[in-house]
Amino acid sequence: MEDNFGALEKVVDDTVKKMIETRNLDLQIFFQQMENEFARLGYREKSSAGVKNILISRFDNIGDFVLSTPAIRAVRENFPDAFITLVVSETAYPLAELCPYVNEVFAFDNNFNANDFGELFKRVTNFAKENLWKRHYNLAFHIQYWFTPIAPFFLYLSGAKERVAYSRDKLYSDLINYDFSHPEKSFHDVINNLNLLKFSGLKTSSNDTEIWFDDSDMFKAKTLLKGFAEDRLKISAAIGSSNAQIARRYPVEKYLAAFKQIIDKGAAIVIFGGPSELEGANFLEKNLPEGTVKNFVELHAGWRVDAAAMSLTDMYIGNFTGACDVAAALKLPIIALTPESKDMDFLFEQGFSQIAHYYPWKTFSIVLRPAHQLDDCAEKIFYGGCQKSFAHCIAQIEPSEIVDAFDKMTADVNNIKFFDGDFKKIFGK
Repeated sequence: MEDNFGALEKVVDDTVKKMIETRNLDLQIFFQQMENEFARLGYREKSSAGVKNILISRFDNIGDFVLSTPAIRAVRENFPDAFITLVVSETAYPLAELCPYVNEVFAFDNNFNANDFGELFKRVTNFAKENLWKRHYNLAFHIQYWFTPIAPFFLYLSGAKERVAYSRDKLYSDLINYDFSHPEKSFHDVINNLNLLKFSGLKTSSNDTEIWFDDSDMFKAKTLLKGFAEDRLKISAAIGSSNAQIARRYPVEKYLAAFKQIIDKGAAIVIFGGPSELEGANFLEKNLPEGTVKNFVELHAGWRVDAAAMSLTDMYIGNFTGACDVAAALKLPIIALTPESKDMDFLFEQGFSQIAHYYPWKTFSIVLRPAHQLDDCAEKIFYGGCQKSFAHCIAQIEPSEIVDAFDKMTADVNNIKFFDGDFKKIFGK
């Protein structure tokens, strides 16, 4: 079997070598040589038992993965007897590890330049040899709306006979059997993910997102929260974002001003975030009244324990980021802050609005936005509204707006907007 895998590796190695020498990747030659090897090794034979082995991949962050959980569940519903492999980014792996709809979960290190085809071939081929080629997949889905060069090569090098993904670039069309173009109209990412399955002929039912953690995660969460502000309404506060989305980070000093007033109203704050949020979390802990703040950032408990702890709170207040999607899956009422201004609503129907794709899903929510973009962010259209690598447009939101939203949410949550994918209900479009 290793000799057979070696034949596949040789085609890849020869392709990379020639690509370096000529500074050109001839996909047609690569495709034909690989097809010859895949056919010789039986990867292109039709299974008499129908769909037997399925691969699902998704390579982005926590929130994006959470929004793909309805599609993962739908694949299992369509193929109840199949062996399903799920491959996610190392970042998302902790929340994917306990997925009940798949047979195995792998983490793929996608932290490299996807346009470096030599490195891409090397990473994906090594991963496929170690984890995927033994499965002889009948069917593979890459459940990710935004195109990345990793997707077509990953699906193709997995050896899967049928390969389904979104794609903007026909350059890679040979690598994907069914590449569906992005629709011009905006849809929420949950809908985009499910539409990929619908386009390929599968049935979908529930579109609820899910979070999975086990009893040990809940035990740790309860232990860490034991005795904390038991007579207060607990708020999950997520003060960070991915490093690629720093413009989404609301100034921690303004959070402090809002949280002081909210604590005076009887609440307590549980702070969540990654290592880059430690300084801000420590700042809040130091400057808020003792006994009213729990700093989960410095505890380094991990995403599953954080999610379990978040499920024990009563509300989410924080940035428009992955933790917001976790909170929505847990059905917490949400107050989220975003730099995408109110005067960018015209983008909703053009597929270029961050809010349109990631509005808090199927829970009661208030999204706070500035009225306008600032400075040069107002001169050009940027996805997410703000192009800066610091809190810029989002800083226009005043702490008093957060407090007013808190008052509104606690007064009558049932009158807060509930988003289920219908933009007309939220934006009047």
